[in-house]
Amino acid sequence: MFEPILGVSLHNIVTEITKDGLTAIAASRIRTLEVPPRLFEGEDYRQSVDWVRGMCTEAGIRVATVHVPFGGACDISVLDETAREGAVDTLDSSTNLAIDLDAAMLIVHASAEPIASEERSRRLEQARKSLSEITSRCARLGKRVAVELLPRTCLGNSVEELLALVDGLDPEQCGVCLDTNHLMDRYETLPQGVRTLGKRLFALHLSDYDGVDEKHQLPGRGVIDWRAFVGALRDIDYQGPFNYECKLDGETVEERIRSLEANVNWLCGLL
Repeated sequence: MFEPILGVSLHNIVTEITKDGLTAIAASRIRTLEVPPRLFEGEDYRQSVDWVRGMCTEAGIRVATVHVPFGGACDISVLDETAREGAVDTLDSSTNLAIDLDAAMLIVHASAEPIASEERSRRLEQARKSLSEITSRCARLGKRVAVELLPRTCLGNSVEELLALVDGLDPEQCGVCLDTNHLMDRYETLPQGVRTLGKRLFALHLSDYDGVDEKHQLPGRGVIDWRAFVGALRDIDYQGPFNYECKLDGETVEERIRSLEANVNWLCGLL
């Protein structure tokens, strides 16, 4: 039976790691988290890690993914080789966090933007080289890598280009994170994109939008045909969590969690 697991990107629930916020998460239906390293920066790193690990252990929740920082010095597609190598090295903090939180996967952007058309092929080659190195590093640590579908001129802005980026890499170690908010005017292709990705689909970022540019709305508030999308996930027997990466209703952590739970109830009702 296809039974989606509720997940959420932690920064959509809390703006900082606190015991009160984690207590609210522990009492919810959330079963997986995606975490950004920025929530763990500063002198309280060890305390934050210990709090999250403790909450997960007590509540039966797991940190599924760490979202690697992107843009600027973290752009793994840059043409300057020294800068590219440096960008790959910036992942060390994310892999260390994944180890500390026992997260199985890193979510990676193949580039920042804009990407000029005359540079695209060379930038793709640089990104492929970086992803090969990143995948090898992560495999040695027992971690997998998912390359995110990105919008506009970013590398990996289509299913076909994503598959080209991961082609030749171990399909058990390197796959795709499908962000439903990033296909711009091609939102109607989402179900077919799921089927094309098949077992390469490792992770999801769920949100809705207006069919023009990313909005990160709750599913059902934009143009996506969610019944068709969820049906495609069921068809490929997608096993990962339904990870929400979107703006949630409410001013408090508890209100945002209620908004999330109500939406996943609606989404699962489409099955």
